[in-house]
Amino acid sequence: MSPESVPEVQLDDLDRRLLHRLADEVRPDLSAVATEIGTTAEDAEQRYGRLREAGVVRELVARLDPASVGVGCTVFLLVRVAQQVDTYDVIRQMLADLEAVEEAHAVSGEFDWLVKVRVGSLAEVQTLVTGRLSLLPGFIRAQTCVVLDTACEFVNADRVRMAGR
Repeated sequence: MSPESVPEVQLDDLDRRLLHRLADEVRPDLSAVATEIGTTAEDAEQRYGRLREAGVVRELVARLDPASVGVGCTVFLLVRVAQQVDTYDVIRQMLADLEAVEEAHAVSGEFDWLVKVRVGSLAEVQTLVTGRLSLLPGFIRAQTCVVLDTACEFVNADRVRMAGR
């Protein structure tokens, strides 16, 4: 379904609280998973616990449809900042604190940060870049890449299987 055809859902405060809680508490039905993969529920539980403790499973979250909750515009920003050791942690924290930022990665090459942003409109991107990112310590410039279509955006089990061969 394309982003244009997904109706935006009006969320009240209770809906938002429910979604935040689900994002924290989503957990698979390990009994059903155990049956599906041919092991016992106890074995699946132990394995799941071990994988969580080892950090293989970092978190389980509810995957929301961005367009239906009013943030259907996805943008990647390539951000260039002055190379100053004392500002790296400040920039890192500022990016992590921006509500619209879904991911922020320090990268090599011409730019220093690759930032994934989800907002409701391009006007919000402009406000984010000119009113917030430009205030980053040592900000030099940002290049904006608007997402037109998404083929995939998650690591699936098939990719994990392929990497383990």
